[in-house]
Amino acid sequence: MAESRHWLIGEAIRAALGDIVVTGAAGSVYWYKPEKSVRVSRFDGLLDDATLAQVFALRAGEETHTEESTGDPTSGGIVGAAAEFFLLMLRRHNQATENPYQESDPTRAKVVDRMVRDALRRLWIDVTLGGLANNISQGSLLIDRDVWVPGWACAEARFTVLYSYPARTP
Repeated sequence: MAESRHWLIGEAIRAALGDIVVTGAAGSVYWYKPEKSVRVSRFDGLLDDATLAQVFALRAGEETHTEESTGDPTSGGIVGAAAEFFLLMLRRHNQATENPYQESDPTRAKVVDRMVRDALRRLWIDVTLGGLANNISQGSLLIDRDVWVPGWACAEARFTVLYSYPARTP
């Protein structure tokens, strides 16, 4: 039996973010390549590996399923679904000072902006995730750049993926 559509969508997002490759001059396409792109149940423990410089961590949130059409006894109809995901973007960033007037380039804010740009660029390349989803963002994709972890540049994205599936094969 195949994995659920929800699981496959999460794996497609994780894989897409993990496939970021920096070619040519940094920033010409992507700024940074994450060393790990992982799926997690919680964000605890992500910083335990001191060898990692950058991690993208994907966590599933709430999901809803609504019958769109009833179909016949064989097909069971179509179900529409919305799955919430949280993406935590982390890049090691040790500065001698956090004073914005004395912080060296690139600043924490610039590193966060670059990570967010990379993630958004990669996600928007294929909003259907190879046909698994209708769209990776129901409404807005929300970015929180005010995530503070000492020694790291961090941001969190929150988005809801829309998809549908035959009722008999969720």
